[in-house]
Amino acid sequence: MNKRKSRRLFCAILILLFSLSLVSAAEETPWYMGKRIASFSNTGLQNVEESIILDIQYAYLNEPFSDALFNKLQGELYALDYFSYFLAEAQRTGEGNNELKIAMEFHELPYISQVTIQGNAGIKTKNIKDVLLSKEGTFLQEQNIELSKNEIRGLYEEKGYADTVISSSYEIDETSNTVSLVFTIEENKQKRIGEIVFEGNTQLASDQLAKQLSSKTISYFNSGYYNPSTIETDKRNLITFYQSKGFVDATISDVKTEDISREDDEYTRLRVIYQIDEGEQWRFGGIQVEGNSVFSDEQFQSLISMKEGSILDISRVQKEIEAVTDLYWNNGYIFNVISSDMVRDEENKVITFVLNVQENQQAVVEDIRIEGLTKTKPYVFERELTFSRGDVFSKEALIRSAQNIYNTLIVTDVKFDIINGSEPGTVIPVYTVVEGNQMDIQFGATFGGNVDGFPVSGFLQWSDKNLGGTGRDLAITTNLSPDTQNFSISFTDGWFKDYRWSNGLTFNFERSKKERVLQRGLGSDYYTGHDDTAYPLGYNSYLSYLAADKALPANSYLMNYLYYRVSLGYNTGYTFMFRPGALTVGGGLSIGLNYADYNHAVYDPFERLIKAYGERWQFSNRLSLSFAWDGRDRIENTSRGYYLSQSFTYAGGILGGLSNYIKSSTSASGYVTLFTFTLAEKDANVVLGATTTVSAMLPQYYNNKYDTQGWDWYDAKQGATRYEMLYIDGMNTGRGFSVIFDQAYLWDNQVSVSWPLAHNVLSAEIYGSATGVSTDLQNIAPSSLAWYYSMGAGIKLKVPGFPLGLYLVKNASFIDDTFSWDGGTIFKGSSEDSGFKLVLAITTTLY
Repeated sequence: MNKRKSRRLFCAILILLFSLSLVSAAEETPWYMGKRIASFSNTGLQNVEESIILDIQYAYLNEPFSDALFNKLQGELYALDYFSYFLAEAQRTGEGNNELKIAMEFHELPYISQVTIQGNAGIKTKNIKDVLLSKEGTFLQEQNIELSKNEIRGLYEEKGYADTVISSSYEIDETSNTVSLVFTIEENKQKRIGEIVFEGNTQLASDQLAKQLSSKTISYFNSGYYNPSTIETDKRNLITFYQSKGFVDATISDVKTEDISREDDEYTRLRVIYQIDEGEQWRFGGIQVEGNSVFSDEQFQSLISMKEGSILDISRVQKEIEAVTDLYWNNGYIFNVISSDMVRDEENKVITFVLNVQENQQAVVEDIRIEGLTKTKPYVFERELTFSRGDVFSKEALIRSAQNIYNTLIVTDVKFDIINGSEPGTVIPVYTVVEGNQMDIQFGATFGGNVDGFPVSGFLQWSDKNLGGTGRDLAITTNLSPDTQNFSISFTDGWFKDYRWSNGLTFNFERSKKERVLQRGLGSDYYTGHDDTAYPLGYNSYLSYLAADKALPANSYLMNYLYYRVSLGYNTGYTFMFRPGALTVGGGLSIGLNYADYNHAVYDPFERLIKAYGERWQFSNRLSLSFAWDGRDRIENTSRGYYLSQSFTYAGGILGGLSNYIKSSTSASGYVTLFTFTLAEKDANVVLGATTTVSAMLPQYYNNKYDTQGWDWYDAKQGATRYEMLYIDGMNTGRGFSVIFDQAYLWDNQVSVSWPLAHNVLSAEIYGSATGVSTDLQNIAPSSLAWYYSMGAGIKLKVPGFPLGLYLVKNASFIDDTFSWDGGTIFKGSSEDSGFKLVLAITTTLY
């Protein structure tokens, strides 16, 4: 340690001498000023790779020497935290008077070659080394040693070792300039909470107070570790809870601990005693504003929702005061000076809050800055702003603009701030964005059931959500399984010049193998709708088909065919931005060719449309129209708001083509944050979401050539295959069920609670859903539907290289007035309807 101090003293003397030499030479310009830096030479390096130094020095080659340039180089080298000091000397190169060579002599900090942890038993050595700042392969710094000791102490406190003592020592090998660092831990006995007691609480029950604590007593479900840091947090939580119940003067005078250990305890069992001074309970007396002239008292009072005389809730009052002050902030009065006073009526135990306002001029936006850009062109985010230069500043517009930037889906985080402008009364909003992975490759497999397909399908997708930094989206997607292959390429631009007018083109090719498909029965007509009397091969009549509950016949009566579709689509939409949300009106046109390939000499399809598609390539054209009102705060990671949508698909009709139907879908979603917690020093929301969607296949007006009935309205089933009708897909609707095709009406309801477990890494979800379907639009009363229920929980992992979505699902159904549980293979018991299903999805993002 003495040698270490001597080295520092020597360094200080060198710096002083170098400074004095600069002063003495200041009267004349050194010969090397302005000379071109031709090369560097480096000596004294022992444990630092010279390539690291050369990479920094390379940027300074061929630059004219100046004090400012050298100071910049010096700053970059010291920023490595590898050196205690270095010396530099300008040397002539001998190749001319305009060049110089800089010789640098480095004096490294000691290099940590070994870290030893000793004395630990309660925590693994690996876990301790993971939190160290001074670890093997770094350079010795006293500050990092102390920070490392604090990190170790935090680990131990989390495990109940509140009295752990941590010390450090090291020895320097002067020859190699390496150091062996030792952390010595004196753990002392672990402490756990055996009992929590509250003293002094007469107004609020102890069980209510216990629910506010993060600390828990030891039990089968809780370790009960005693952590002093958690105790401090619990004290704050108790005060907050008391203040929400009107006890604004409540204090925690002390937190004591008593040893109540048992003879068989391997740890110290504690009784934790919170000593509380509750004070008096107060009621809300209103909020008054004084000094206001811009806005009237009535305008302020209209923003206050709390009723006078109600139990005082300080946290709610703060939100009410914020709403009042936001009236100023949203109208540019950010330079106002506002102070608040609590006026107490001791006799009636009422507190009135008085806001004293000193009104000043409105703030004007001088400039807007967007920082953190790495790929995206500035105009992509600038067009998302709801205000511009010269506008009166608005807090609401500031926040809404940040949400718009986040909703581009090409950033993972947006932070904003305001700084003073160059002129009095002006401000500069500053947005700092963190761009996400905008070009990615996703591949993986989805495991699930499919009534007529292979249960595992793989997919590969390449997409660039920010093509050339312009915010445009280009995606190429393939889905591959033994029986289905799909390829699509799409290009979308959400803007046209400065208008929120989106346009997109999509090309799609699909090839799918359909197996175990019904054939037409001998003497039967082709199936054309729900009310036909047609029957499939394997039955003698429609009545025998009904008697068998339309069960599939033996495999020998079934057929296979290949289905092809090639389509080209165009979609467009315009978004109108309003204060409460965004209204999007969209439409699209898809022109496609369909074909069913099978052996005509052997097979005869039951569905007339499949028969027609087997004759030749047939057009199937679709026109779509949609309306959506988006009142969410964010598209991804929504924490509050709602989403309403209505869409229509017009297939065939006057467009021509073999498929003829009208599909309508109406959806409403709502989101609310149940509560917010801190996760990795950032706010994380627990969000309740609910969605209901009603879809129906409506009759279409077209020229029915097959029935020679001409132009008329026909049931959708007469112009749609079962794959074009509504269906439960088992993933988004009715999770866990096999695919249920050929439905004319579908009512899907879902409710979920979701929250992040690690920001942008892992999230959790608990959900329940109920999906009702009907094959006939004449029977769509809730009591007439076949209901499919799904409930369960899952996690989504977003770690690059191995993201995983996993859901444990339980299914049930209610059909023909009969309720039944579906069985599963996970946790299966002795009964057929026991057990859960596992729904697994894997997607991988490559950067």
